[in-house]
Amino acid sequence: MKYTGYARALERGAFIMGAPRSKGIVVWARPGMQAVKLLIERFRQLTAQRFTPHVVEHGFLMEAGQYRAVFGDYANVYGLSAPLSGVDYLLRPDNLVNTVGGLRDAEAAGPAIAVGGLLRDSPGKTPPLFRDRYIWPAVQLNQRVPEATAEDTLDFYRGVVEELLSALALPVVTVRTGPIADYGRLTYLAVSVLPDGRPTVLATLYVLSSQLKKALGDPLDIVDIGFTGKLIALCAMFHTDSRGLALPSMLAPLQVGVTVGDATDQGKLAAWLANLKDAGVRYQVAPPCSALRDRNRWEKRWHRQGTPLAIGLDRRPGSVICASRLPLRRRELPGLPSPDDIRALLSDHDRRLASSTAELFEKSLGDGGHLRTACPSCAADLPVFGEVVPVRRGRCEFCRSAEGTWLFTSDQGRFY
Repeated sequence: MKYTGYARALERGAFIMGAPRSKGIVVWARPGMQAVKLLIERFRQLTAQRFTPHVVEHGFLMEAGQYRAVFGDYANVYGLSAPLSGVDYLLRPDNLVNTVGGLRDAEAAGPAIAVGGLLRDSPGKTPPLFRDRYIWPAVQLNQRVPEATAEDTLDFYRGVVEELLSALALPVVTVRTGPIADYGRLTYLAVSVLPDGRPTVLATLYVLSSQLKKALGDPLDIVDIGFTGKLIALCAMFHTDSRGLALPSMLAPLQVGVTVGDATDQGKLAAWLANLKDAGVRYQVAPPCSALRDRNRWEKRWHRQGTPLAIGLDRRPGSVICASRLPLRRRELPGLPSPDDIRALLSDHDRRLASSTAELFEKSLGDGGHLRTACPSCAADLPVFGEVVPVRRGRCEFCRSAEGTWLFTSDQGRFY
């Protein structure tokens, strides 16, 4: 994957720092970190519909022995020798061991949502947020559950992940693949597509294998959910226009930018902004604009940073002009929009984003022949990546048997 538009859009929006940078290490700037916080908070809120999650961040060093007792001698992690203490350490190798150990020691089920960076030795090309040496954010939820409820719990998190991706206007299909002997006895992958139509995995959902559960020393089953900053990279790939990022309202650090003029009624403005703040709308007000170029400069700045709406109060006394995205258009509103009006405008923006990505997603799945309906016998001749979940049944497109189910196929085998 070439270092092209998506990374440049994130740089121009001040989400990440531009070149020069260390190979495989992305440095995040304030707007990007704000977006990450919003992403994690939405994931926490969705999880809280059923459970009581807490967010943790583990230390930078981990005793090598603890990690290797579970994962063996993985070669893609960085180590640090401390001869005086006689203890070897690894640098941010994984969240799983510390998270599950902490839950077990506290006799707690979780879920715990670990947030932090992971260091990986990644030779070769390192496209930002796809194959980093320092992976941040790396979000990993773990929960200890009885075996009898493990599959139902994993299915709940399937819904959580699908709803999270829907809020990002990223279309997805969840696929159940075969067991991974050394990691998951039950594996779900949230699959979407890149702009060129190739499939890609956005999130992983596991019930850990018996082998791994034993290595962790836990009698309960362990649910493991993970995603990374790749989600923000996909948003930057799909949600842009000629001015820059056009982020979904959930992810945008600013949802509304407001320009004012010298004649703007300050009393009405203050009351309106107070209502927006009370409603949780994220906004910024520019200094008074005395010329068209001032307004345009602020509007372009907000658009580079992904702000969905720009509202101008500076054109003439009492006028309210709303600039929305995709396509860029301006229209006069009858008055200052209420918080409900703002939410409706943001919802319209999100629907436009979702509609454009859904169209590409459906075309890519069709053109690539990825979604097929086949019975078990006919499926044996297909490059089956996994079965769509929830299970969808239909007539086999090959032998017309009523025993068909929806399958995701891929000629390239496993993909990331």
